[in-house]
Amino acid sequence: MKKLFGIFCVFATAFVLGGCNPSNEGPNPDDQPTPFEGGVWVLCEGSFGSGNSSLWHYNPTTQAVTADVFHLVNDAMLGDVGQSMYLYNSTLYVVVNNSGVVYAIDCNTGKVEGLIEGLTSPRFVAIDSSGTKGYISQMYTNKLITFNPSTFTKTGEVELSGVVSSEQMAVVGNKLFIASWSNDHKITVMDTTTDTQLTTFTVGVQPYSMVLDKNNALWVVCDGGNEYSSLPEGVTTEAPSLWRINTTTYAAEKKEEFTPGGYFRSRLAINGTGDTLYFIYDAVWAINVATGVLPAEPLITIEGWGQYGLDVNPYNGEIYIADAKDYMSNGTVLRYSPTGELVDEFEVGLLPSKFIFLSE
Repeated sequence: MKKLFGIFCVFATAFVLGGCNPSNEGPNPDDQPTPFEGGVWVLCEGSFGSGNSSLWHYNPTTQAVTADVFHLVNDAMLGDVGQSMYLYNSTLYVVVNNSGVVYAIDCNTGKVEGLIEGLTSPRFVAIDSSGTKGYISQMYTNKLITFNPSTFTKTGEVELSGVVSSEQMAVVGNKLFIASWSNDHKITVMDTTTDTQLTTFTVGVQPYSMVLDKNNALWVVCDGGNEYSSLPEGVTTEAPSLWRINTTTYAAEKKEEFTPGGYFRSRLAINGTGDTLYFIYDAVWAINVATGVLPAEPLITIEGWGQYGLDVNPYNGEIYIADAKDYMSNGTVLRYSPTGELVDEFEVGLLPSKFIFLSE
């Protein structure tokens, strides 16, 4: 972390000395092309305890791949387990779970803008609808961390009642929906203007991924738990399930129940128009949100691969799949057309799992 401390010292000094007094001499930096403008960011988790997570960049137009951008640009390692990414304006938040940090990175340059550290077990980031308050969920505690998105500093914490942890989050107006995944079966709703808990309701066992559709309905996939889950008394493991939540009334409707013992290898994804839901369940499935019914056949079927992550480019509907292969060597990203034809594939780091799209 010493190298990163040096980065922040240089950044802070530059801001104090010249940030408020731009020079008229020389080219305007804002007019210069940036090295990673547009394209796709790929987060590779790395192996637990090894500190080898990495951040890669892919240009769909040229098919150019830039390896380990965080290390390349910042002369520092990303850390132990790259958990998730979140884009707000031009800032890319990267959560590094086992290292207990969240990096704020300029999405056009890859440079670190800020660092939130000293976290217990960070999982996901969300920014409220006003853009003035950020939230970080945590796996091993029922407390959300709040932070200022302008200064990247912690401002406090919010203790959630009736749940044991927090996972993925979704912002709907002035409401924050929070999944309690590990060893739980609940969704919490919080008022972001007051940070007070509005309600908590039950869904399937271990809700771990959520997306909003075009009607602001919240879709939740629950993995059903396994033999290692320490569930509340009276709650047992069950088949994985897909739910649709009315974000106004909080009515929860189970739409699909899958094979008991089945395993979801990816989180939910939704296209740019918000009308088609995607996920991996031994293949890539696409569901029309109007019906919520699983089709007779999957969209994409591939044999013998470590299906580990999936997302959809909101600008053109292309589907990106992370193949972790044997979970010990570098993974591959496969890029498909919206109708399921392979367009390109490229190698990335260990355990690729998350994508952020900046353009086609």
